Amino acid sequence: MSVGSLEISPSRHRRHGLSLVTGLAVLLFSRPALAHGTAPHGPGDLWHSWAADPLVTIPLIVSSVMFALGVWRLRRSLGRLLPGFGMPQILSFAAGIAMLVIALLSPLEGLSKPLLSAHMVQHILLIAVAPPLLVLGKPEVVWLWALPEHWRRGLARNGPMRSTLAFLAPCARPVPAAMIHMATLWVWHSPTLFDAAVASDFIHWLEHLMFFGTALLFWRGIIKARTGREAAAAALIACFVTLLQSGLLSALLSFAREALYHTPDTAKWGLTALEDQQLAGAIMSLPMCGIYLIAGLIMAHRLVTPPGRERRKPLPVAPSDLVKQSS
Repeated sequence: MSVGSLEISPSRHRRHGLSLVTGLAVLLFSRPALAHGTAPHGPGDLWHSWAADPLVTIPLIVSSVMFALGVWRLRRSLGRLLPGFGMPQILSFAAGIAMLVIALLSPLEGLSKPLLSAHMVQHILLIAVAPPLLVLGKPEVVWLWALPEHWRRGLARNGPMRSTLAFLAPCARPVPAAMIHMATLWVWHSPTLFDAAVASDFIHWLEHLMFFGTALLFWRGIIKARTGREAAAAALIACFVTLLQSGLLSALLSFAREALYHTPDTAKWGLTALEDQQLAGAIMSLPMCGIYLIAGLIMAHRLVTPPGRERRKPLPVAPSDLVKQSS
């Protein structure tokens, strides 16, 4: 190829492209400043410990852009949004993304290393706040519309994917999802794994991924249970069991006679390790258990409401229906 008197060979294009990709990879994955937020040395430099982890920022940006693109294409193709999907769902998804930013990219990420109590606030956002907001936002509906039409058709007709989802469907029911989520919480709150997560960025990232993934599974089972009384009964049991185990875990933290985790920097923040642990237990018992209690009360109200007075909800839109509407 020539531009004026300058000739650029295809091989040089490839070399430039490879150099660009390599430079971006080094920028994203090699610089310490773009890893998890470094622990602040004291309260004075707390607000300088913002994180820019690409394993967090890239998925958040991609999912948000796909959501906005899907909403735009939905309005352009149909002239309206789908039944059961409107501004409340859009705001709920945006709030869920904002909670993830606060939990994983704000100074809370850096503060979670020296303080167990801050770590617990982070976990509450990842487990009990962001996931239900995202599930209520129904992102899977508009993410499909963000894809090219032939991709949507392929997904709707993909036999192996449909078989895999059917095989995994029992895990998304309220009680099994609650058991999976509870097991994940207890395993990662063992002192050995918890201390390893604080010491290693990769293990910390894996811990967050498992917390958030199993919480999405749990809350999807709870929120989707509004479509039937039997499902609501199962969701009530799941909420009750999850409330009990969260209360037990918080009690173990609050009433332990010695610190269970290795947190040597708490003195810089005016707390002993045991006081920090007790504060973490109190934080876990009040907001987190309160959220599970509210969800359980909603399911109980669903059960005691006479069938004739139940408010009819629009059925969720299946991927195949979205394909038909867009074609």
